[in-house]
Amino acid sequence: MAGSERDKEGFAPDRVIHEPVRLQIISYLAAGGKQVSFTELKEKLDLTAGNLSVQLKRLEEAGYISINKSIRDRKSLTRVALTRRGMEALRQYLGELEEMIEHLKKSTTPPGNGQSKTPVGNNNK
Repeated sequence: MAGSERDKEGFAPDRVIHEPVRLQIISYLAAGGKQVSFTELKEKLDLTAGNLSVQLKRLEEAGYISINKSIRDRKSLTRVALTRRGMEALRQYLGELEEMIEHLKKSTTPPGNGQSKTPVGNNNK
């Protein structure tokens, strides 16, 4: 991402990863560190087959996952794995989130001891 684009918009996440279902998929794959079957992803993430297929296609187009299709016992078997590029994209995305969180913490901490005398959401009732 270009620095000027980020400066204009502040936090400009990777749109491929930022979508909630795709973030779930890529996070699940990263946590497991191995190939996962389509069925396992569908069940563990509580997704429909159609939705999972669409999201996997988008991740594959970005080069973030690899999909391996084979036949086992006369049934098709689809296995999904995170690519090196996908892991790097996830690390970069998480790093940007951490930066944004730190920036928010610094910009929302009141001066002094870091404790606000008026709770957030208190309308001085």
